[in-house]
Amino acid sequence: MGKEVTCLLVAAFLAVGLLVSIPAQALEVGLGGEDPVEINLYGYFASRYEKVWDEPGLEDGKTVEEDSPGEWDNPYVNLMGQSRIYDKYRVYFNLSAESAGDVEVRNIWGEYSHSEALNVRIGKMYRKFGIYNEILDAVPTYIGIEPPELFDNDHLILSRLTTVMAWGKRPFGDGTLNYSLSTDNGEGDKDDDTFPLQLDLHYKTGDDKYTIGFSGYHSMGETGSDVDVGDGSPESGVLPWMEEDEFWVAGGYCAANLGNWLFQAAYWHADHDATRDADSVATVINNAAPGLNQNQLDRFLIDPAGGITADNVDTNGDYEVNTWYVRAGYSFDTDYGEIVPYLQWDWYENEETIADKDYGGDNEAGAADDGEFTKGTVGVVYRPMPKLAVKLDASGHFYEFNGDDEWYPEVRLDISWIFGL
Repeated sequence: MGKEVTCLLVAAFLAVGLLVSIPAQALEVGLGGEDPVEINLYGYFASRYEKVWDEPGLEDGKTVEEDSPGEWDNPYVNLMGQSRIYDKYRVYFNLSAESAGDVEVRNIWGEYSHSEALNVRIGKMYRKFGIYNEILDAVPTYIGIEPPELFDNDHLILSRLTTVMAWGKRPFGDGTLNYSLSTDNGEGDKDDDTFPLQLDLHYKTGDDKYTIGFSGYHSMGETGSDVDVGDGSPESGVLPWMEEDEFWVAGGYCAANLGNWLFQAAYWHADHDATRDADSVATVINNAAPGLNQNQLDRFLIDPAGGITADNVDTNGDYEVNTWYVRAGYSFDTDYGEIVPYLQWDWYENEETIADKDYGGDNEAGAADDGEFTKGTVGVVYRPMPKLAVKLDASGHFYEFNGDDEWYPEVRLDISWIFGL
């Protein structure tokens, strides 16, 4: 029922925009005889091609390399809308259809603005966390195709969404101090009385050319995963085979816009005080083909040489996650449009995860013997016009696999169009 209602809402907004015969970004309707309320409709769609070569795998204990078939997909279709009701109230929604399929309500929230220093937002929203969390749905606007590894869908360091957020900014010295504080029901809604806290502070100076910031999160109690074992990778920072997990995340980031140059860097650390569910771990080991490596078995089992039973599972699931990235790009204009070559380097470490995505893992850190991998990317963005972005990049994935240092290449092409702005 939810999907049908969402589709009807989308159709209704688009139908009104056509009937009034005015630009989509300036749709106006009267409410109760008051001044017209402006509803801005905009969005984008993107088509992507991906191809992987020589990805390592196991066959009878030996390393084999396998190419994946190249695949076109339409992973991004977004319709966004916002309206300012009077001077102090604003509403916003973001509808998304991955692979041009079922429609999902990514965000929907209302906001009260007391002043520049204090705004309160309630609903379903992306938390302010680092540089990228709020902008990942705006694919055409930033360099690169894939997000930093902490926001990769296979191994999120924490959930991207929150429920209540207070935020604002104040002049400070030669720049501006920006801040936000948010809370919600917890990663997996395990306990009704768990209200985590998340803080973001960042300082902009030099006419916003320089940014330095800090983000921190604490679960404020034991929480759980948003998926069960066998239902895929979680959309939170809690793995599905954990019975309970109390954790915190902290890190810093910086950025510099120097003329045509853009530089970004960030580091994040997560610390988990977790308890594994014995039956879930036994299910993972018995079903997560092609099997776990020896380091993972050593972590999960009291006696790795013993049977794969709940009685042999080590329920102490404490672990850490570390990651950092650097990004650099250079923009220059030509007679044929804007060109932005870029370089990226990501490093990620998580010993607790596994390779099989169906059971909550990821095929990078989870495939590595020690849970650690790096990814280097070189690419270019071409914008023949401001509303069209063509991105092409290639990545190399590097990690230790089956006792040897391995790497494999990947190529991506992303074409995205903005409409309504």
